[in-house]
Amino acid sequence: MRWLKRLGASARIAARRQMARVRQVLTTEPGSAPDQGVRTEARALVDEAARLGAGMLKIAQVAGYLESFDLDADVRTAMAALWDRAPSLPASSVAEVVRAELGAPPSELFARWAEQPLASASLGQVHAAAGADGVEYAVKVQYPQVADALREDLASRGMVGRLAGTDIGQRLDAQAIERLRAAVLAELDYRVEAAAGERFRAALAGEPDMVVPAVDLARSSARVLTMERIRGATIRETASAALDVRRTAGEAILRFSWIAPLRHGLVQADPNPGNFLVLKDPARVAFLDFGCTGELEPADRDGERALWKALLHHDAFEAAETFRVGLARGGMVRDASVFYQQPYRDWERLVTAPYMSRERFAWTADYAATLLGATREMVYAGLLRLPGPRLLLWRQRLGVAAVLGMLDADLDARGAMTAALS
Repeated sequence: MRWLKRLGASARIAARRQMARVRQVLTTEPGSAPDQGVRTEARALVDEAARLGAGMLKIAQVAGYLESFDLDADVRTAMAALWDRAPSLPASSVAEVVRAELGAPPSELFARWAEQPLASASLGQVHAAAGADGVEYAVKVQYPQVADALREDLASRGMVGRLAGTDIGQRLDAQAIERLRAAVLAELDYRVEAAAGERFRAALAGEPDMVVPAVDLARSSARVLTMERIRGATIRETASAALDVRRTAGEAILRFSWIAPLRHGLVQADPNPGNFLVLKDPARVAFLDFGCTGELEPADRDGERALWKALLHHDAFEAAETFRVGLARGGMVRDASVFYQQPYRDWERLVTAPYMSRERFAWTADYAATLLGATREMVYAGLLRLPGPRLLLWRQRLGVAAVLGMLDADLDARGAMTAALS
């Protein structure tokens, strides 16, 4: 049974962590080196996730961008590979899925089909293809049996919680857990993803620096998704690019993260760095994956707009008071006493600083790590809540904060929010 495999994986991860810590104690002076147990645990998670796939692989992907800032570069690289270079299937298995879904093998449906995948992730892999008219496509094909594996994995509350981040997931209420479980399970139906992608594409059609690929519905199904192919650089590649490239990419991603939910009520709740491509001539960002999405209810969207609008149009004291009222009305704090505690004050300064500044904000890896750490601590301590209607939105925000930290650029964050609220 799969739960026994997960249990075995967890035991092996824990054993490798403990052995590394014992070895470190026996061979080094206390405090003379980073915690090798944490480093070894991360490497063990990569190994077990690659072996088990499905929910375990998704957890490792999330950890790779939310919880890896303090790890060595080689460990971060190994975790990052799971975003788009997970173990893939042989060509024959992919062809069988395509035939079962669309009634013909890839060689009959497309004029050209690349058997080697462009990318491979937790639920499926992407192949390059072209039609008889020369139009190029990226075709995502779901792994056989992955649906049953993911459903079994997500029957565990603990597994669902870890998809929000280790500390955060332990404090989510039942409604939030169910909201996250439903959103992740929806990724199994590529027809749902196609419809979500078309909603985002229509909503963002007027944004010159944002691209959403069109879907070929005639060659798509529940387990095959055919989209126009977009060529660009990955976030990992862009992280070493010139400052102007990183700045342009960062601002497009930041604007997307505010405009989509606050103007259109749409939330892309899986900001995996593998889901972005950076284009040039002209400079734009392509947003590729809409499997895990959500929509804000009008009342939630209005509440979010009022909460953040205060930062733009009031002095610092009035803005802070309005921000706190918005958090309370959204059910994100236990009671008003939270606002007088130092951990909350520190978190508030961190989360609002980019948007209060009238200068470009240095969105560094250190800032992202500090913000993510403070948020995890706030949630774990019960000072901050992420109820169901807000969970997917904040999952997006924390993920985007991590991606922007990878780009390490100075951004016009205030301008991004102003655009969303206009």
